[in-house]
Amino acid sequence: MSRAQRIPRPTAHSRSGLEAPLHLPAAFLLPAVVVLGLTACAGSGDPKTTDTASADDTTGTPTLAACDPTAPTLCGSPFPSTFYMAEDPTTATGWRIDMRAETLPVNIDGFQPQPTYWNEKDGWGVSTPMLAHLPNVALDNLPGHDRIADSLDPSSDLAVIDVDTGERIAVWAERDLSLEDSDRSLLLIHTAAPLDFGHRYVVGIRNVHDTSGAAIPPSEAMAALIDGSETGDEATDQQLTLRRDVYEDVVFPALEAQGWSRDELVLAWDFVTASKAGITGRAVTIRDQTLAWIPEGGPTYTITEVDVAPNESTAYRVKGEVTVPLFTLEDLPGTYLTRDADGMPFIGGETTAKFTAIVPNSVVEGREPAPIVQYGHGLLGGQDEVHAGYLADMADRYGWIIFAMDWTGMKSQDTGAISLMLVQDLGQFATLPERSHQGFAEFHVGLQLFKTAMTTDENFVVTDPDSGETFPLIDPDRTYYYGNSQGGILGGAYAAISSDIDRAVLGVGGGPYHLLLTRSKDFDPFFTIFETMYPDPADVGLWLGLIQTLWDEAEGAGYAGALTRDPLPGTNAKTVLQQVAIGDNQVTTLGAEFLARGHGAVMLDGAVREAWGIETVTGPTTESVIVEYEYGIEEPYTNTPPSDPDPHEWPRRELSGQDQIAHFFETGEIKDFCDGPCGDPDRGRE
Repeated sequence: MSRAQRIPRPTAHSRSGLEAPLHLPAAFLLPAVVVLGLTACAGSGDPKTTDTASADDTTGTPTLAACDPTAPTLCGSPFPSTFYMAEDPTTATGWRIDMRAETLPVNIDGFQPQPTYWNEKDGWGVSTPMLAHLPNVALDNLPGHDRIADSLDPSSDLAVIDVDTGERIAVWAERDLSLEDSDRSLLLIHTAAPLDFGHRYVVGIRNVHDTSGAAIPPSEAMAALIDGSETGDEATDQQLTLRRDVYEDVVFPALEAQGWSRDELVLAWDFVTASKAGITGRAVTIRDQTLAWIPEGGPTYTITEVDVAPNESTAYRVKGEVTVPLFTLEDLPGTYLTRDADGMPFIGGETTAKFTAIVPNSVVEGREPAPIVQYGHGLLGGQDEVHAGYLADMADRYGWIIFAMDWTGMKSQDTGAISLMLVQDLGQFATLPERSHQGFAEFHVGLQLFKTAMTTDENFVVTDPDSGETFPLIDPDRTYYYGNSQGGILGGAYAAISSDIDRAVLGVGGGPYHLLLTRSKDFDPFFTIFETMYPDPADVGLWLGLIQTLWDEAEGAGYAGALTRDPLPGTNAKTVLQQVAIGDNQVTTLGAEFLARGHGAVMLDGAVREAWGIETVTGPTTESVIVEYEYGIEEPYTNTPPSDPDPHEWPRRELSGQDQIAHFFETGEIKDFCDGPCGDPDRGRE
C-alpha cells in the first residue's frame, strides 16, 4: 500500500498572513504530474549492473566492489560504511567517501546516478541515519524513540559504539513505513543527537527475528566474516579478504568490549564521520570572503519601494535590492558552488538580492535606535512573510526593526529545479545545499547592510521638523535572528556561521532533514516523485539517508554543536531558544529534540513532558532552551505525518512565546512566561 493510499493528503485551506505558502503541495503538483512525461528523457546511457567484485584496471589488484556482500539484498547498504570509503592521508579524517560508479540506486529509466559529490567528502554526515535491510525485521528489544535509554543497556540487541572513545551512543530504531510496510522496508537507526566530527563508529545488530518470529540469520558473507570461513564463491571471498582486517581489528573488538559475542551477530559494520572542516569549511570560507568583499561603509543597495502605513502596526515597509557576491557557477536554481584547486568556493561575480524591512510605529514614535531582527522564512517561501500580521505586531510591541530576504537555494523560485533534479538525476542533489550556501552569503550581506549603510539611510532616520535634529532608528550593536519552520531548520546553520548573531530563536524547527521529511505532510508531493522514479521502498529509504551527508553542510543538524558548544572559527558560542509544537504536522518534535541535545539545551521547570537526554532546570537561565507547546494532538509512533489539526503555526502566535523571545533578545536570559504548561491541550480537540 503506497503512502498516498495510507495517508490522506492535507486539504487546501486558507493561510492568509502565514509563513511559507500553505499552497506548498500545489507548488509541487505540476512537477509531480508531468514526472511520467519527463522520465522518458531523464535517463542517459544503458542500465548499469552491480557486480559483487571489481579490480583495478591497470594492476589487476582486487578492489572493493560496488555492493557490500554482507548486505546482498540492497546495494549501498549497510549504510553508511567504510566499505564505501577509502583511506586518504591527505584529508582531516584520514578517509574519504569512495562509492563506486554503480553503487547508487538506479531509477525506473535505468539511469545510474553518480556519487561524484559524495566522494568529495572526508566522511559521512554527523546526522546521518544508519540503515540496514533485514526483511520484515521485528522491533522487539530494539529501542524506539520513547525508549532511547534502552540502547545504552548491555542487554540491547542494537549497539552503536564510538571507536575513538569506546562509549555507547544513544540511538533508536524503527522500520521505514513512509511508503509501505513490506519486506522492502528498511530498518532505520537514528542517533539521539549529532555524532562527533571525524570519529569512527561501529554498528552491531544481534539476535533479531522477523515478524513471524523466525530468527533472522546473518548473510552468507557476514557469517563467513564472523567465523573466519569462506563462502565458496570466488568473487565474494575476494571481497571478504579485503574486509577481514577491518572486522578483526575494529568491528569485532568494539562489540566484544561491550560484552557481545560474535555468534550472536546478524549484521555489523563501521563508518567514519566527516571532519568539522569537512562539513563547515565551505560555509566559513564563504562568510570570510563575503565580509572581506563588502565595501567600506557597507554594501551597495537600492531602495525600490516604500509603503507608508501598510498596516496598523507598521509606519512603513521598505523594499530594496543589495549587491552580493556570487559563489555559484550560475545565478540560477539548480547550480553548484564554484570550486578552486582545493575544492573550496570562491567569488566568481556579483548579483543582487532583494530585501524587505518593516519599521514599526513604536520605533518611529520613540525615536530610539532599535535592534535588528533578521527573519528566516518557511519552506520554499519568501521574504514577504514579514508582511504577516503577527510579525508586524511583534515588531511594534517590542520595538524591533525586522528585515528578511529570500533564502536562495530554498526559496519559491527553487521549487522547479529541485523537482526536476529528483526526476532526472538524484546524483545532482548537491545543487540544493550548495545553492543554499549562496543564500547564507546573501544573509551575511543583508545583515551587514543594516549594520552599516542602512543606519544613515533616510528611511531609517527620523528628522524633527522643528529642530532639524536627526534620530537614527537602527542600533547596529543589537542583532538577532528569528526563523520559523525552514527558517528554524536552516537558521541554526546560519547562526552558527554568523559572526554577528549571538542569540537565535528557532521556531518550529528541527533536524536532520532525513528524520523530518517522512514525518511531514509537506513531503507528500516529493513522495509522488520518489514513488514514480524509485518503485522499491528500500531505494527511497537509502536515498534519504544518502542525501543527508550532503545536506549536513547547509542545515542546522550539521552545525548543532558548533552553534553552542564548539564554535566555528571567527565566531563565539551562541544561545538558542527553540519553541516547538507537539503534534506538528510539518516538523516533528523528534527533530527538535535531536537539535536540542546537539545544542546542549535544557527545558524549564513546568515543561509539558520530559525528553530523554534534556535536563530540566529552574529558570530563568542563560543556557539554550527548548520549549514544547502542548495542544492535545497525538503524534504517530511511526515515520508518517500526524493528522490535522496542524499546530505548526500556533506557538509563534502565543503571547507567552512572544514575550519570551523579546525578553531573551533584550537580556540574553530565557524564562518561563507560560501560566502553567505551555499551550492549550483543548485547542487541538476543538
